[in-house]
Amino acid sequence: MIDVIIVDDEPLIRDGLVKLFSWKDYQMQVSAVFPNGSLALEYLEKHAADIIITDIKMPVMNGIELMQECQRRNLPAKFIVLSGYSDFEYVKTAARLGIENYLLKPVDTQEMSQTLIQVKRKIEAQRQNKILLEEGIRILRNNLLYRMMIGEISYEEIEERREYLNIPFDSCGYRVAILKFLPQSPDTALQKQQKPPIKSVLRHLEQKDYIHAVTDFGGRLLYLLFCGCRAVPSGKDEAVRADLEHIVQYVLATSPFHAFAAVGTLAENIDTIPESCAKAFALINTAGYNSPSSIRWADDAIENEALLLPHIEFDQLIRLNEKFLYKKEEDVMAIVDDIFRTNRFITLDGLQMLSSMIVSKIYSNSRAYGSDPDPEVLSLENHLEDAYTLSDYDSIHCWTRDIIHKIFLYEEGKDSGKNQAGATNIKKILLYLNENYTKDINLKTIAETFHLNALYLGRILKLETGCTFTEYMNRLRLDKAIDLLIHTDLSAKQVSEQVGYSNDKYFNTLFKKYTDMTPGEYRKKEEL
Repeated sequence: MIDVIIVDDEPLIRDGLVKLFSWKDYQMQVSAVFPNGSLALEYLEKHAADIIITDIKMPVMNGIELMQECQRRNLPAKFIVLSGYSDFEYVKTAARLGIENYLLKPVDTQEMSQTLIQVKRKIEAQRQNKILLEEGIRILRNNLLYRMMIGEISYEEIEERREYLNIPFDSCGYRVAILKFLPQSPDTALQKQQKPPIKSVLRHLEQKDYIHAVTDFGGRLLYLLFCGCRAVPSGKDEAVRADLEHIVQYVLATSPFHAFAAVGTLAENIDTIPESCAKAFALINTAGYNSPSSIRWADDAIENEALLLPHIEFDQLIRLNEKFLYKKEEDVMAIVDDIFRTNRFITLDGLQMLSSMIVSKIYSNSRAYGSDPDPEVLSLENHLEDAYTLSDYDSIHCWTRDIIHKIFLYEEGKDSGKNQAGATNIKKILLYLNENYTKDINLKTIAETFHLNALYLGRILKLETGCTFTEYMNRLRLDKAIDLLIHTDLSAKQVSEQVGYSNDKYFNTLFKKYTDMTPGEYRKKEEL
């Protein structure tokens, strides 16, 4: 509903406007009427209004003064001005302040009706744009926070986009917790449409401004960043524990899933958040049906417990990635067999976790290096945790090989049409970047625009251009900046804004790194 207030010192006009129109037909309601601008302003300080219909000449505070005060106090509203024939000088002043229309008294009902329809359309368009903008900012923030937690974002980018992160940079410590969701028991039969209640938990956490929640790339884990963990003397961990226990109970009560949490070590500052995240991530992989507690703390991990956990060498992970990218199924299976042989005597819980880790890794590679995955491969996601339902070494080993084989079968099927589509996409993407480099765009928003996976897009851009997305955008913008410095009289700050940098200090730093000169020095060199 659109809120309207009417401001006029003539009672007949105020009452007439209220009664003359069927406001509900315009999806509007008259919230209040006032005889002067001063009373209207008092109301607006406590209540929002979308449209203000105001007379020009009024005692105490006239319409012009009301408009000026609304602008000064940043009170947004659309103004429709009423005036007499002798008020034209006032109307010119009102027009400069910004009005939707001015109507001569007595008000023509048809003209007022047309004005209300036009203003209604403008307000609805602005509201829709605001919704789209907020959703875009939410996606951007989720991406930035996730990359910051896993250590894949530079300090410069954090500084440039800190307003989107919306976290306290001077916080007294941080902790990262990761939530994993499994069926409430290994025997629970879930329907295909039943997904972990991540969105429900996110809504549940909206009121807690010290907890910042984001989803991972696959949408299967929930990362929580707790801020101010040193702000509660002697009870810093208890506060985090209480929140996590509440989430675990909430998930049990509202879904067929069980939530397991792993809490990383205390991070003293922003720079050490990835360390806390890494500790939590290593620990969440040990969560399962045989876990003694739903919440595990990196601070409490027993050193000898590592002997009971699955062991994968770093070079084995590297080779798994490499052999998968080169479509070497036989080699991948050989590495998997070797990993299982090494871990043959660990506990059943450890074997189940090992299988889930390997399959999740192969599956995430398939998602990461493809665009718009086929429903066939997406259906595998519902079975990634099935290893936890198996009860012996041989069945877990065979299940792991079977799922990996299915992923390779899918990969073989999609390869035939991939190359041509990829070549067409990259040309369109580069053209889009060249036409939109001044806008606030990032890899995720570009990927969504072209219906691609963000990691896949980053990879093909690197293959095509030889640099990362951020490096390519900086190079493109700086080349445009050089052209503006040579061929225009714009200041360095204006050039910075023209090519898409909101922070001119950051622009100057990049420019000097790119050219070994400041913008001013570069311009002087070209003028010689």
